[in-house]
Amino acid sequence: MFAGVSSNILSDTSINPQAGDKVAINARDTITADSLNMDSVNTELPREGRTVLDTDKKLHVSILSGGIEDTISQVLIQWCVYNKYLYKVFYTLPDTTEMTEYEVVLFGDYEITSSDTNTLYSYAEMGKTMIFTRLPDYRLLSSNRRLAAFYGIKNSVSETVTADGIKIFPDFMINKERIYRNGDYFGELDDTEVNIPYYSLAAGYEVYSVGILKNQQELAIKDKDLPPLLWRTTIGKSFVCAVNSNIFDGMTMLGVLTGFMAHQGDYYVYPVVNAQTISLISYPYFSNENQETMQQLYSRNSEGVARDLLWPNVVQILKNYGGSYSFFSASQLDYLDEVGPQNDYIDFYLREIGKLPGNMGLSLGQVSESDRKAIMAENEEFYKNNLPDYIFTALYLADFNKEELKESLESDFYRNISLVMSDYAEGDSVLEFLEENVLSVKFNLEGYEHETMDDLRMSSIENVLGMCNMKVDMARVFYPQDSTDEWNNLSLKWSKGNTYFKDYTTFDMVTIGEMENRVRRFLALDYTLEYNPDDISIQIDHFDKEAYFIVRTNNRHIDYVENGTAMEISGTAYLIKAEAADVTIHMIEENVLKKPRNNKTIPSNPQ
Repeated sequence: MFAGVSSNILSDTSINPQAGDKVAINARDTITADSLNMDSVNTELPREGRTVLDTDKKLHVSILSGGIEDTISQVLIQWCVYNKYLYKVFYTLPDTTEMTEYEVVLFGDYEITSSDTNTLYSYAEMGKTMIFTRLPDYRLLSSNRRLAAFYGIKNSVSETVTADGIKIFPDFMINKERIYRNGDYFGELDDTEVNIPYYSLAAGYEVYSVGILKNQQELAIKDKDLPPLLWRTTIGKSFVCAVNSNIFDGMTMLGVLTGFMAHQGDYYVYPVVNAQTISLISYPYFSNENQETMQQLYSRNSEGVARDLLWPNVVQILKNYGGSYSFFSASQLDYLDEVGPQNDYIDFYLREIGKLPGNMGLSLGQVSESDRKAIMAENEEFYKNNLPDYIFTALYLADFNKEELKESLESDFYRNISLVMSDYAEGDSVLEFLEENVLSVKFNLEGYEHETMDDLRMSSIENVLGMCNMKVDMARVFYPQDSTDEWNNLSLKWSKGNTYFKDYTTFDMVTIGEMENRVRRFLALDYTLEYNPDDISIQIDHFDKEAYFIVRTNNRHIDYVENGTAMEISGTAYLIKAEAADVTIHMIEENVLKKPRNNKTIPSNPQ
């Protein structure tokens, strides 16, 4: 049984301000995979999403897929959607006549054979940029010197070498150099060992990442001869980019693709979300479950732990991160016990969250094995009884299937849910619509962990989307598995995490409500670019209030921006805020303009 309505709840704290502050952009208003698929664009077949802007001015991308189960190619399609590139998926290598209209060729889980060698060289003579997310088998490259030369490989050194660490060079992505090795700055695990084929490269390459060998000096291997992981070479009239390790698969591949493209010419411009969030999952927590453990560890019940111990510490850590006050409340965590949720402190949390200001959504997280329908029904009863005027717009999906969720969103209580946050699995879209008005966004970082692969994933999503979504699961505090789940340990790990955001301070820390609005705008906008010797013009279709772009440049700096502002991210990257549908970025030679200080806003008015 649930307790009755709290008499202390005030009307101004029991209303969710985000419910009335949503951008009116739904799935039909956005640029989708269907919108950009050339098989759909060139026909009158019905499709999801709206028509794209000026197809003749768009980059055309061909994707080579290994088949319908090729999850890598799904990532490549996502990348095209985020950049608004037209694409077509091929399951066999097209001939040169079919390839004429494509500037970029992305190879997914497609098996290259010796018989493809001539076709690849013919693409190179056409000036196609080719990115290979995996290389052919080592034995094939060792036996076919001409095919190996296509990838810039001079010699096959070893079928497998164990690299003891990984180095990613500065400005491949928008962050500084990354060196991952045992005892490094990134986490506590020795997780940097990677087994890779070892090749030496011919002259003309540009390497972006290498494996680090512990015995490098003993083997007398020069730095330039370390086993390459990411590189670009020139073949004929084309750039060929190669990925020589599966550590860059999944979400991380999105950032790698953008890194390669940023090094193809003088400029590279692409849209981003510009939103970093931190979400507290299963907090506030409205039950007194697991009391014996809480008393033993903290000398108070669960409600006391949540309010008196956790709340002030949580707020301080969030302020140290620079904002982003987002919470997904849990009425309870064990839905099969007899304790049930309490309403004692609902008014306290709503008032304090409102002061920050922050957003509060719902969490479907649990430690029991209750089914989704039961959990959603119990939450509906509790919040209807105790917060009848509060409109929830955000939901954490936990371990439940998004397809099963859709039918539950039809009820009166859940019908205002417009944002669903969940954990990423390989092949998922980072950003997509589940239905017409329900946006799905994936978490890409755990608050209590920051090991090598976590940092790579963070760097990737910051590079491609200008965003990062951190999940902090508070259920671990209330149901600890061992001493590592005690709050003094978890809070220490989480509080240290703000150091990893230092490369990305140009991007905004926002609540999930503001992040949702920015993602909707990002998915809806379309654009075309015009490059001139001294400026770049961006024409934005479906512009709504603001839009964000990153400009990557190798030998110039931004002088000023018409209808927008620019902030320096690094020496080669700028964040552009567009304040109108037409933006012009004026450039100047590097030796003319002094380097602006980090985060210095460049005025839109040159006067």
